[in-house]
Amino acid sequence: MVNLADVARQAHVSKMTVSRVINHPNQVSDEVRDLVNQAIKAVGYQPNRIAKALVNQQNYVIQFIVLEDIATVEPNYAILLLEIAEVLNQKGYTLEISTILEPNSHVDGLIVSGWRDSDLERLSAINVPMVLYGQAPTWYDLPYVDVNNRMGTSLATTHLIEAGYKKVIYIGMTMALPFVWEREQGYLETMAKHHLVSRTYDVSNHSHDAEKLIQNIIAHLPKNTGIVCATDRIALGVVRALKAQSQIPENYGVVGFDGVFIDQITSPKLTTIKQPFRQLANTLVSNLLNQLHHSELKTELIQPRLVKRDSTRQV
Repeated sequence: MVNLADVARQAHVSKMTVSRVINHPNQVSDEVRDLVNQAIKAVGYQPNRIAKALVNQQNYVIQFIVLEDIATVEPNYAILLLEIAEVLNQKGYTLEISTILEPNSHVDGLIVSGWRDSDLERLSAINVPMVLYGQAPTWYDLPYVDVNNRMGTSLATTHLIEAGYKKVIYIGMTMALPFVWEREQGYLETMAKHHLVSRTYDVSNHSHDAEKLIQNIIAHLPKNTGIVCATDRIALGVVRALKAQSQIPENYGVVGFDGVFIDQITSPKLTTIKQPFRQLANTLVSNLLNQLHHSELKTELIQPRLVKRDSTRQV
C-alpha cells in the first residue's frame, strides 16, 4: 500500500512537508504544494480522511439543504447536486442532502437552496459556515452564489429584438423571490433601453398554466411577437399553445431560462438562457471552503449564456 514515505521520495521532500501540504496547504509555497500534489497523483496516494479530520478538527462533510418541495423543484437541482458532489469529492469532502434546516454536529458547512424570506432570520442565526444558492437581500449579510438572472433575461430580450420581433412580452412567475424579480427587471430594463413598450404576465411555474395563459391572450398577440419566459417549464407550455395557433419561429419567437433537459424536449427545440452549473458548483464550494479557512465572505453572480435553437429566428 502506498504511504506518506512513498510520496516524499517521489517529490524529494520530507514526510513532514508532505503532511503539511495535505493538512495545512496554506502553510507551504505554491511551488512545494504543486510538487507534492503531483507526486501524490503519480504514486496514487490516498490520504487517510479520518486522520486528516483529526488533525484539522473537521469532519469533511458538507450538507446541501433544499428548503422547498422536492416534488416541484426544477431538474436543474439534480445537475447542480451532481456537479457539487464531484467538486467536493475532488477536495476530499462528502456531500449530504437534507430538507431540514437543522445542521448536524458533524457537518463542516452548509449550502442552502430553496429558502424563502421567512427562513433568512433562522439562517442568519446558524453558527456554521454557509453559502446560499440564490440571491439574498443584502441587509442579511449572507454570502450567496447565483446566476446573473437580470443579465439572462436581458440577453433573451435583446436576442428577440435583434431577431426582428416587433413586440416582446414577458411571462414571469407568481413567486415573491429575489431571482424572480431580477429576471423581470432584466426584461423591463432592456425594453426601456430600446424604447419599446413592455408587457408582463405572471403564472405559476407549470407548463399547463403557461399554456392556458397563451390561449387566453392569443388574440392580443399579433404575429411577429417574441416571448421571454422566466423558466424553460413556462416556455414549454407557451410553445405548446403557440404551435396550435401558428408557426414558430416565423410568427412567434420563444426564449426560456435554465437550459436543463426541458429545452431539449420541446418541438421545435427551445432557445434558452443556459445556467453554467459546473461554474456555479465550483463557486459555491470555493466560497464555502474559503469560509472554513477564515477568508472574507463573498457574494458572486455568474454570467449565463444564450443558446440559440429553433424557437427563435437566427441572427
